[in-house]
Amino acid sequence: MIFQWVGEVVLGTATPAIATEVGFLKAEDGNTHVGRIDMVLANQESGIGALNWCALEIQAVYFSGRSMSEEFRNIRNYEGEQPPFPGQIRRPDYRSSGPKRLMPQLQIKVPTLRRWGKKMAVVVDKHFYDSLGRMEEVGDLSSGDIAWFTVDFVEEDHPGRRFKLVRDKVHVTTLERATEGLAEGPPVTLTEFEEGIRSKLVGR
Repeated sequence: MIFQWVGEVVLGTATPAIATEVGFLKAEDGNTHVGRIDMVLANQESGIGALNWCALEIQAVYFSGRSMSEEFRNIRNYEGEQPPFPGQIRRPDYRSSGPKRLMPQLQIKVPTLRRWGKKMAVVVDKHFYDSLGRMEEVGDLSSGDIAWFTVDFVEEDHPGRRFKLVRDKVHVTTLERATEGLAEGPPVTLTEFEEGIRSKLVGR
């Protein structure tokens, strides 16, 4: 569903070809690759000699809290009809996933893609996107660098409580506005920061 959606919007085809792990950054020796683009979608219907393509980044979200292995053990050993309630306090850590993981990927790859006249498609959960700082959007794909495809999970109306992945929205931004949104968050004051230091040092 994701490949079809990105293909339709960015490449004009619902059946894009997919290339994975394409070398992007070279090592100093000039022969080996130290960086790759995870997925590239291509429209092979563009004609002989033409290669219409875009990069695709699918960003998952970190969870804060203890190791997930405990939860998997509980699920494996549980004999009830529905999955057990989580045994630990956990939450999706959107803010760490964006600035620490996704933003460096975009800052490394998008400038070169922009020089080449190519787009970066980024697929994230709608709640991930909504947790980011405000990003000013551009009116047309031709004016942006990044097309954000947000997806959601909807519960199907039948026994078994299955969920399906559905399309949400497409947001088009420049790299600069995306970086602002990913990194947004006002710093604390010096006084607040030093109070935090003092609270950590108490009893040490």
